[in-house]
Amino acid sequence: MFKILSLILLSSLALNAHVNVMVTDDTEINNTSKQELSNLYLKKTTELKGKKVTVINNKKNYDEFNKKVLNKTPSQIHAYWMKQIFLGKKVPPKNIEQESLKGEISNKKNTIIYSSEKLDKKVIYETH
Repeated sequence: MFKILSLILLSSLALNAHVNVMVTDDTEINNTSKQELSNLYLKKTTELKGKKVTVINNKKNYDEFNKKVLNKTPSQIHAYWMKQIFLGKKVPPKNIEQESLKGEISNKKNTIIYSSEKLDKKVIYETH
């Protein structure tokens, strides 16, 4: 019984992970809002603070980010992207594994990525 309760507690803590949105250090962007991130990650815009940016999803924190920033459940975000793709309007941001985040964000200026792990990059937004 104790093992089951421990697993439930750990699962709930994992689902409430603190997610940081980060950019490369040489990016001139220092902060952003939840609405600006939502517009970027739903590809309603490609610019933040007048700078063209590339957004990348982290597979590990994907559902948590969508819940906390986009206010969408996994099924809602899936339906949104299926509709966009079907209509030929947009394709979702690239999804990468947690292990590839540092390399991905280090290679490109004005790249935005999120993670529950500290990546030693400039944090421009924190979820709670």
